Amino acid sequence: MRLRVVAGFLVYGLVVGLLNSWWWGFSDDVFLLNVPGVLLGDVVYNLSIEYLGNPYSEQAHYTIPWVLRVPQVYVPVSLVFWGLVGMVVHVIYVRVREG
Repeated sequence: MRLRVVAGFLVYGLVVGLLNSWWWGFSDDVFLLNVPGVLLGDVVYNLSIEYLGNPYSEQAHYTIPWVLRVPQVYVPVSLVFWGLVGMVVHVIYVRVREG
């Protein structure tokens, strides 16, 4: 049971991350199924420019690795975020079941 919960959240994170990357090219609206992934992805993008890239460059977007650029950054961030949510849900489920 426990692997199914965590795996379900990981699959959800991967799917909404990929959909979010695709959605970003067609709309300026936030992909509602992945609001936390978008917000955290934007934070990761800005921090990567600040600490890994050249924030003073006119082309700062191109001074960081490809995977950290928008919209690609939404996939790993969503995967990690929803995976962590799945682990928290699993821990709560186990504690409720045991006690």
